[in-house]
Amino acid sequence: MNRLALIAACLFGLTLTATTPASAADVSPHCGQPGYCLFSGTSFTGTRATVPPTYGCHPVSALGFTPARSAARGFGDGSALELFADTTCITRLATVYDEVPTTTAVAYRLTPIPA
Repeated sequence: MNRLALIAACLFGLTLTATTPASAADVSPHCGQPGYCLFSGTSFTGTRATVPPTYGCHPVSALGFTPARSAARGFGDGSALELFADTTCITRLATVYDEVPTTTAVAYRLTPIPA
């Protein structure tokens, strides 16, 4: 039975090691901020705005431009960022896991990621 426990512990350790670099790779070099960034231009050009850490549906225009043409994930966030084609956050365009180089989002919503 000890041999089985040792094998299970090794597999668990390998799983943890394998998943750590993948989550670090989700951070975009285009954002470089805690949380998420939205951009007024495609491919992370134009004005960059950091999304405030508040939940709920928000218009992109509150960040100083509309629409958001691209989005990127920064570091240290505990939320998912969803982008929407309408201001009521009904028609979802994308969820920002890493980078969204081209979009036409007029609203966004932060959703807490379960721990």
